[in-house]
Amino acid sequence: MRISTNLYFSTLNQRLAEQQNEIANLQTQLASGKKAPTATMDAEAAMAGLRLNSVIQEQNDHKSTLQGADSRLRQEESLVSAMQKISDRIRELSITASSDTYSAEDRQMIAIEVAQYKDQLLSYANSQDENGNYFFAGGASQSTPFELSPGGEVSYAGDQTAVHLDIGGGEKIRINSVGSDILGNVSRTSSDGSTSVITAFDMIDDFVSALNSNNQTDISRAMTEAEGFSSKLGRKQVELGISQNRITNRLDILEEKTLLYKDLLSKKVDTNYSEAITKLSANMLALEAAQSTFAKVSQLSLFDYI
Repeated sequence: MRISTNLYFSTLNQRLAEQQNEIANLQTQLASGKKAPTATMDAEAAMAGLRLNSVIQEQNDHKSTLQGADSRLRQEESLVSAMQKISDRIRELSITASSDTYSAEDRQMIAIEVAQYKDQLLSYANSQDENGNYFFAGGASQSTPFELSPGGEVSYAGDQTAVHLDIGGGEKIRINSVGSDILGNVSRTSSDGSTSVITAFDMIDDFVSALNSNNQTDISRAMTEAEGFSSKLGRKQVELGISQNRITNRLDILEEKTLLYKDLLSKKVDTNYSEAITKLSANMLALEAAQSTFAKVSQLSLFDYI
């Protein structure tokens, strides 16, 4: 009889310890909001949490890269738009200066305005982003793309490298521009019908010279060149806009995927409060029953069986 009572006592004591441990775990889950506040409590949930957190971090890193590229493209588009406004203004002034109602002195006054657009255009062409990278230097983003010589000539010092970014799903977009393509590709048609390529800075210099010398032929030529330059800048803005739209679409996809991963993570590692509270209540009732039984067993003696 003594051996049987000791075995029963040991079994009840073990059960009490198990119940108390289960209740402590549930209380920890409810307090922390996590199924596995420590890896030892639920190794599977802890490992799943690590894997999903790693995936979510990768998504966030990619999102940050795309947002940085989008910001750069938007800034570049703004600069190209500012260049186009200069070109459009030069075209307006060339039309105005072509009018017979303007005298040679009037055209010299117009030349003063046109000349200052060269400095503005050079400033836009040598713009940098928040990281100090030049927008229009090609792949040589740390080098000033356009240099002004003592004689007033502007030359391109960047390179021709095209930089592409993988935005996801094997889709790539170009995220840099070559300054010589944008500002060094103005078409000129000579009086004999031959064509050549000049820079936007040459176009402005020659227009200023034509205004100061009252050369109507070259003034009219500036109108055609400015119109062609504006068209190129307009196409560039369209290209930049398309790239931004593609990034926006990718960001939307990333956002949906991140929400999905976060939902999976929550289901794996976050406490289900309704389920945990139900289990806690059941375990506390079971503990009370076990404690009651334990109390009765601990009071047993041989006289209870006589």
